[in-house]
Amino acid sequence: MEYYAILTVSTIVISVLALAAFRKSREVGVIVGSAALYYWSLFGAWYVVIDKSGGFSGKSYHYLEYKMFPVYLDDNYVATLVSYAAFVILAQVTLLVALPAAEDRDREVPRLLLRHEPILLISALAAVASIFIIMDKVSTAWDLNTSAYLYTRTQTDEWFTTHQVLNRLALIPPSIGLATLLAGKRSRFFFTQANTVVRLGYLGIFGVMGLFTFVLGNKNEVFVAFLAGMLCYLSSVRRPNYVKVGFALAAGFWFLYSIDFFRSVPISEMQSAVEERVNEATEVGKFLTSSNEAYAAHFSLYGVLSNQVPPQFGFSIYSLACSVIPRVFWPDRPPDIYAYYSESVGAIQGQGYSLHHATGWYLNFGYPGIGLGAIVLGLVWAYSMRARTRITEKTGLIFRLAAVVGPWLFVAGLPPLVRAGPEAYKGMFIEGLLIPVGTLLFACRLRKKDRLALSATEPVLLVSVERKAIKILS
Repeated sequence: MEYYAILTVSTIVISVLALAAFRKSREVGVIVGSAALYYWSLFGAWYVVIDKSGGFSGKSYHYLEYKMFPVYLDDNYVATLVSYAAFVILAQVTLLVALPAAEDRDREVPRLLLRHEPILLISALAAVASIFIIMDKVSTAWDLNTSAYLYTRTQTDEWFTTHQVLNRLALIPPSIGLATLLAGKRSRFFFTQANTVVRLGYLGIFGVMGLFTFVLGNKNEVFVAFLAGMLCYLSSVRRPNYVKVGFALAAGFWFLYSIDFFRSVPISEMQSAVEERVNEATEVGKFLTSSNEAYAAHFSLYGVLSNQVPPQFGFSIYSLACSVIPRVFWPDRPPDIYAYYSESVGAIQGQGYSLHHATGWYLNFGYPGIGLGAIVLGLVWAYSMRARTRITEKTGLIFRLAAVVGPWLFVAGLPPLVRAGPEAYKGMFIEGLLIPVGTLLFACRLRKKDRLALSATEPVLLVSVERKAIKILS
């Protein structure tokens, strides 16, 4: 069938391009990022095609068709598969072409001195503030005997986004700090030391935030922080301990599955449910293949095409410009393209669905927008990786730090980006880059010998020039 042909060819091409990008960059992030693009674009299609062509995949995504719209194997689905494949492949090709050359890639970057105490302090304050903002809704969910996840997602207000931002602030910087601590003296980018108090501090912050996100059913912030920490460790150490990495991956995905498994349980019954059903929360493979994460975003372009939803030229650009004013001060601020999508396809309102990034660009500029969105994605990704090659002796601390952590944060932010429209670049830039970098700035500084080298650079050059001039004149 043509559907299997499209999926097979696109899977092979995407895999080859991912390996080519890895060979050129030597960064495991290009593999992880390519896998994320594939998972949220085409992975679920294999099971959809199996089911719609008379087979049985055993995957539990059919409820989405009731809440969103029915999916059929027709011309619109062919166009959807081709569009997603073209989007991922064009983004990869753009990345591959724009990646730094080998001589720039292998250049060593001077290490920064990283202190853990500021990271832990800021993260702890962010955690307390986030808990304070959402605690009244958690208490109400308890009184109503309902799920904290369902209640907080249906009773959002202007402070909910702030709560989410604080969650990331409480998780992402510590994940990088802990990864650097685990890398130790082998870290290529940071020089750091820690005592028992610091180690207990990391244990405490992740313990509190782990319990907090588990009760709220929030796995997005946990996933982003987990990816950032893993990429930090894998990129910082030339020879990682893959056994430990494997255990960390297994534990991380098990925790994410546990959040997903228990998120619909009423908060007042959470303790008894965990005690009774914890043995059932072990099917991590089922979580990765059956979660609606692999299907909701995938369905979006098909819904737009089958319902003949007309593009709204540049709507996301207008929404992005308006978003400069916080919703706290402008509650009726124009919505993003997602609102237009959900209303146009007739999805049941009051529930959250994912919008594929390619769909968001299509709703702005039609089919050309899909190609434009892919090129923009590839260029931004490549720039985050080329930034390290622009570090010189005169480069300031802010750019140095952003250039070091930028590739990890970009890839960690790809899952939220690929499930949202073009407006998601604002969140990626502010929440995914500026806030973590701003936090780490309080903890980083140039090592003393690097500062001395920088201060000595100009006098040395001046003396060299004067000597050459005297020699020529004489």
